[in-house]
Amino acid sequence: MTINDDLTYSLKQHTAYIKINRPPNNFFDATLIESIADILDDLDKEIMCRSIILYSEGKNFCAGADFSKSNFIKGQNIYENLYKQALRIFKSSKPIIAIIQGAAIGGGLGLALSADFRITCKEARFSANFGKLGFHQGFGISVTLPRIIGNQNAKLLLLTSRRINGEEAFKIGLADVITDKDLLMNKAEELANEINNSGPLGIKAIRSTLNFGLVEEISEVVKKEANIQNKLRNTSDFKEGIESSINRRDANFTGK
Repeated sequence: MTINDDLTYSLKQHTAYIKINRPPNNFFDATLIESIADILDDLDKEIMCRSIILYSEGKNFCAGADFSKSNFIKGQNIYENLYKQALRIFKSSKPIIAIIQGAAIGGGLGLALSADFRITCKEARFSANFGKLGFHQGFGISVTLPRIIGNQNAKLLLLTSRRINGEEAFKIGLADVITDKDLLMNKAEELANEINNSGPLGIKAIRSTLNFGLVEEISEVVKKEANIQNKLRNTSDFKEGIESSINRRDANFTGK
């Protein structure tokens, strides 16, 4: 089923497939995140659905926000609106498996972290590159990243803006399965089928207990993330970080 030009989904037996269709980079905005959340709300009510596979068309899973568009730099309440929709994704009651075939950068990493599992390949790239933009993480990454890979590894990735490949991501627990690029969907479906073969009521209850307090914690932290982002986007460093990223050069930060 086509939701719009950027998003499609289908349900096959007990697995739903949500495809982001903004190749090659699959940049996100609040509209895309809202559409994903709308689908997840519908799937929560679909008794046949027991698992969800989230994937993207093209080279990258999601290369983050498109900062060449001025609304991410100057728009009013852009981050608050975005994270209001992102929070809805974390409220989904069905297990989500994300396929990371290329870049999951910045907020794109945040979207990947909203899934329960990540299936990747050695060609993939993961980066919390906010520091190199003179910016601050959002999308609840302040909670989800240390929850998944531990506080020390999260601090290392965030404070260095280090980019790691799929193999490194698998080693630190950022990815759950690594395979050949052409087998990503097969591996995702194998995992989905394992989940589907368990009792859906039990799976829902187990997942809810394991995620106890997560939505509430993210709800609070995205307010802080958005507040800091709104302050930092008015700085010279943020302007320099964006310009250096667009022009693919080293930034010259001044701390102002």
